[in-house]
Amino acid sequence: MKGFIIKSFLIFLAIMLGYRMRYRMINTVLGQPLIRRFLVGSALSFPGLRSKMMDELI
Repeated sequence: MKGFIIKSFLIFLAIMLGYRMRYRMINTVLGQPLIRRFLVGSALSFPGLRSKMMDELI
């Protein structure tokens, strides 16, 4: 029972820290050129998202 409480607390702490530092983690991940290229290419493969982005550029 004690181990369950400790594991639950650590999971909760990790989620809380991840939530508080979410933008820092996203900036770190998107700072890598290959990952950024893959994510942008994947996002542009969705027709609705691509048309919305292109409409904002024009």
